[in-house]
Amino acid sequence: MSEDIISSIKQEMEGGGNWPYAIDGHQLVQNPFAENWPDNRLFAGYEDELRQLQKNIQRNVNTFITGPFGTGKTILTRVMYDILADIEGYQPVFIHVQKGRFSKTMAKNILRELDVDFDSTASQSDLYDQVMQKMEHHYEEGIRTVIFYDEVIAGSDGTLRQILHLQRDVDDWEPVLVFNGTTHMLDRIHAKIEPLADRIGDEIKLTGLDAESTLDLVNKRLRYYCSRSEWRDGPGCTHDEGDVTPFTTESIELVHQDITPYPRHLCREFNAILEEAAETEQAQINFEFTEAFLERSAARKIEAIGDEEAMTILDFLATEGPNSINAISEGLSMSSYTVEERLDMLEKNGLVRATKMGRGIQYKLTELARKELSGQRKS
Repeated sequence: MSEDIISSIKQEMEGGGNWPYAIDGHQLVQNPFAENWPDNRLFAGYEDELRQLQKNIQRNVNTFITGPFGTGKTILTRVMYDILADIEGYQPVFIHVQKGRFSKTMAKNILRELDVDFDSTASQSDLYDQVMQKMEHHYEEGIRTVIFYDEVIAGSDGTLRQILHLQRDVDDWEPVLVFNGTTHMLDRIHAKIEPLADRIGDEIKLTGLDAESTLDLVNKRLRYYCSRSEWRDGPGCTHDEGDVTPFTTESIELVHQDITPYPRHLCREFNAILEEAAETEQAQINFEFTEAFLERSAARKIEAIGDEEAMTILDFLATEGPNSINAISEGLSMSSYTVEERLDMLEKNGLVRATKMGRGIQYKLTELARKELSGQRKS
């Protein structure tokens, strides 16, 4: 008996939850939404943005990809990084930006990406010179270097200035730079680091997936993890033809309408819904099942909020309707930093939805969070 329990626990832990889940001719041995990014075939939405990034790189235009948490900035840049890695004549470099000045660690990471041996005890200056030499060698050999800086928001002004120097100091030719971060970070660069701002040739804004792209995201996830699909060398199934079983189209559209439609937020919500369906052996994840789940989820999430400022913001949105960070900050006499931090937390929990408003972002309650708060006030 104990061996059966241990085996069952191991299988569930490896699969990410209540698995395997067999339904209507399909076999899901793992939760399709449990992993972040196992394969580039899962890329969905942002096709136009990927094409724009391609054109910018071909034209040597530095690009800043902007969008709030979870919009898919890193996914977009990683897909392009992997594409370039397979093309002769390109050398992509992917760097996670760290806080503080251009550190030895960052220099070492760049050298590793460039396949350069280095002395781990070398000074920062010597490591920097090695980076320059390799870049110049690439130019002489006809190799185009494209450097992707991930999450630039984590970098200090010193880090960003050093990034500028890294590009400027390569003799004869400049590597193409691709940044990703928030609009706030780009505004900060324009305000405080003018020379770098002048070198950012284009901004690509990610604002979330539309309903069609969300259906595509769900289908690709199901197809990738269904052991019967052709992607898994199975005999083939309807997932190969765009089917979204066990979900219905209406259930997916409901999730898309209610939460902020960023890839990370969508995957988190579909992950939770599919876990409950597998646990309760639900035959179909239809509109009614999904709506009931989201209602219970909203109630639990609101009850679990232990942050007074976050609850104050929820109440403000419930009474005042959609508002920007600045408007919420002014209305509640709360710092914009605090408001942004709390909204980020509420958005991740699926209680607040971000929508585009001109150049900025406007926040509103999700429909089910609004209903829950309204019900609480009436009771």
